Amino acid sequence: MIIKSFLNWVQYAPSGSRAQAAGALARAFLYSDLEGSEHSEAEAALTFLLDDRDVAVRVALAEAFGAAKVVPAHIISALLVDEDEVALPLLSGATEIPEGELVDLVATGSARRCVAVASRPDISVGLSAAICEVACEEACAALLSNEKAELTSSSMERIIARFGESRDVKDALMSRDDVPLQIRHMMLRRYTESLGDHPQVLGARNMRAPEQLVADAQDRSTISLAWSASDKELQGLVEHLVVSAQMTSVLLLRAAVTGCFNLLTSSLSRLSEYDEDQVFDALATPFSPTLRRVLSAAGLPDRTHALFQECIASWQRVENMQIDHWSKSRIVAGDLIALEDELGIEDLGDLQDLLHRLSNEAARESARTRVAEMLSDVA
Repeated sequence: MIIKSFLNWVQYAPSGSRAQAAGALARAFLYSDLEGSEHSEAEAALTFLLDDRDVAVRVALAEAFGAAKVVPAHIISALLVDEDEVALPLLSGATEIPEGELVDLVATGSARRCVAVASRPDISVGLSAAICEVACEEACAALLSNEKAELTSSSMERIIARFGESRDVKDALMSRDDVPLQIRHMMLRRYTESLGDHPQVLGARNMRAPEQLVADAQDRSTISLAWSASDKELQGLVEHLVVSAQMTSVLLLRAAVTGCFNLLTSSLSRLSEYDEDQVFDALATPFSPTLRRVLSAAGLPDRTHALFQECIASWQRVENMQIDHWSKSRIVAGDLIALEDELGIEDLGDLQDLLHRLSNEAARESARTRVAEMLSDVA
């Protein structure tokens, strides 16, 4: 009841008060002994506050969560893609952030965010390589100054190729203890080559891609349309997706993880030429050879079959739980992520990235559903 009252109050409270309350709620969520429904209600309320119109509220959340080591993944993701003043307290704090999120920030974030990422402790070889490849000069210099960052020779070479003439980069690189001699030589050679343009020498001679965001939005809208489509409308939608080459493995996995089985069933039937009753029966027994035959006939690669089987089996386990639909979807996505190594998901490219995005999306949708219920109880 306390959380519900808070949600009712926070909608009308002034900005400063909302920010203070948001920080206090985040700290209570992190450090108080909340149990059962209290804990889940607090998480839903905090997720709701991620959409607050006032940046001060979101900054208060980032500052509170930045001091914690473990934070719910969907909250981390939302704060990291917010404005710089929201993302930086989280990046500069102690929070464990998935490496994939940090790589995305390096590729698409501002210079300030890239510098913050490069300054974090325990930078892995992979993240270092991403910074060296695409980050700005300031971030590369910060990485080199980060004694805890692991860099390979090839990463150092890449920085030299991009910013070898920078004095800050040169000084940071030359001050490291783990720089091989050949790299130091390369740096010095690059630096001396740049001296040819120095005025004194001359005188002596008389800086998640838009395409992916658009594709995600298109697939989400497709799922949304499928939820409310009649059988006839659904068949028309599926036919359109197939004919226009928009029926992809990514869309089918999104349908499976979000539990949009009318779209999944109709799509597999259209692609495989099994009738819908046969597909429905195959989905009812996910580990049977029949489902694999349907998936193969639908053109899905063999390496994706186990992923779809586990996804459907996970839905069978959660279907009768007394929780909202998106909470079920979040559990399903979490089950699949937990089986990454077993299912070889790391080798599935876009499908691996999609699972993490779907888990975060489901968490936010579940929170919106929970908050709406709590607000209706207060009203």
